[in-house]
Amino acid sequence: MARFFTTGLGLVLLAGCASLGGQLQRGQTLSAQGRYDEAIAALSQAAQAEPKRAQIQAELSKALAAKGMADESFQAAKRAYAMDPKDPEIRLLAAQAYFRRGSAYRDAGKISDAYESWQKALEINPDYVEARAELGKLYSDQGEDAQAEQQFQQLVQTQPQDAEMHRSLGLTYYRQGKYNESILQFQQVLRLLPRDAAAYNNLGSAYLKDGQLDEAITAFEQAASLDPQMPALHTNWGTACFQQGRYVRARQEWEQALRLDPGGETAKQNLQTLEGLGY
Repeated sequence: MARFFTTGLGLVLLAGCASLGGQLQRGQTLSAQGRYDEAIAALSQAAQAEPKRAQIQAELSKALAAKGMADESFQAAKRAYAMDPKDPEIRLLAAQAYFRRGSAYRDAGKISDAYESWQKALEINPDYVEARAELGKLYSDQGEDAQAEQQFQQLVQTQPQDAEMHRSLGLTYYRQGKYNESILQFQQVLRLLPRDAAAYNNLGSAYLKDGQLDEAITAFEQAASLDPQMPALHTNWGTACFQQGRYVRARQEWEQALRLDPGGETAKQNLQTLEGLGY
């Protein structure tokens, strides 16, 4: 019969790796259960014991984000990325953290900080569509059309079936006076969304600026068949008719624009121009 002798034998207590790994796993389990305060506590304890382990920081960032602690979540994601910048999951986590931070900066009116954060998100993950789209919109809103064009050009290459990316690029070209390029993009929008009245209006406007009056009027007619209640459509249509010398029809369109939008300054000014010509 075997006997167990304990007298005089020393004991070695292990409190290291196994318990720390347990804290990480416990934090993940608690996060999955929605018990974020407990998860954060467990993961913070694991992080104190293993301050250079990227996975712990990544899980901590997720739990902090779920708790609504945006700044703390960002810092944890930043630490995780610094520890292991090649891990795909951590790269995605860090890019998302910079993206959210950029959105917060934009909402607070801190435009230069928003630029920096979204650019960092793209540096980490060049395929981050949402970050590139928001950066393009921000450039566009700030009147930096050349920079916006670069972002939207990349987006239409990677997202050729996204009508909104073609629309954004078309508007960017239009503002820069690149009307032929603008026409092509609005045609792409209509290929994807053939009943988009706004795209027909934009296409007509680009044709009009390019001096293609017949094509412009055809596009405006298509827009009106889909949505006749757009004041801008009738303003633009009237301008095309005016340029063709069809002053009576131009008046009709501008008056319709004012019926739909009594405050429309462009239509008012155009009618004053007509009156000055005796029409």
